Amino acid sequence: MSSAYLWLTLTIGLYILAAQIHKKIPIPIFNPLLFSIVMVIIILLVFNIPYETYQQGGQLIAIFVTPATVSLAIKLEKNFIYLQKNVKAILTGIFSGVVLHTIMIAIFGFLFNFDTQMAGTLFPKSITTAIAVGVSESLGGLVSLTVAVVVFTGIIGAVVGPTVMKLTGINDPVAQGVAMGSSAHAMGTSKAIEMGEVQGAMSSLSIIVTGITVVVLAPFAQPIIQILFG
Repeated sequence: MSSAYLWLTLTIGLYILAAQIHKKIPIPIFNPLLFSIVMVIIILLVFNIPYETYQQGGQLIAIFVTPATVSLAIKLEKNFIYLQKNVKAILTGIFSGVVLHTIMIAIFGFLFNFDTQMAGTLFPKSITTAIAVGVSESLGGLVSLTVAVVVFTGIIGAVVGPTVMKLTGINDPVAQGVAMGSSAHAMGTSKAIEMGEVQGAMSSLSIIVTGITVVVLAPFAQPIIQILFG
């Protein structure tokens, strides 16, 4: 149980298994990302295995997060022409997503009586974890909860995003990529890459611009959070 390779193999194996099942039965529950996470949690709970034991192998996967994120620039470079042709629409879509996200946090705050700490915790939920941690700290949020919410947001976006776009008739690959990247960060981008080359490139761009936008807005959001929820 203490072998790092056991948990590394189990995690990758569950992902591959889900990917094969999802090809034959394309329903959300068999989304490889969602399925592997849920199954790992169930296994740890059923056999009463501490997270620290699992993390010996899990952290080996985490090592590849940074180079995988950086490598997304390759797709963007290959599809740079789409950025040149749609730069205004792309930026408008990303900024609109950030504004709508902020309004939603405010609405939930009033509905569920958030305090300043909870509002600061949820404010960066739609940006990648590395940036969200810093924003949460600056706003006085609970960093550990922010990380959990960011992961949950990414999973939900990756699972339901394609279905929502299908139901709403959003077929343009640029629009699909911007939607996935600005709402579900890296996990949404992994799904966007499956959807197509252009979707993956635009989603990669959206992660970066969305993160920068939230970081720039954070100092202005702090006094507003104090006024609304203090």
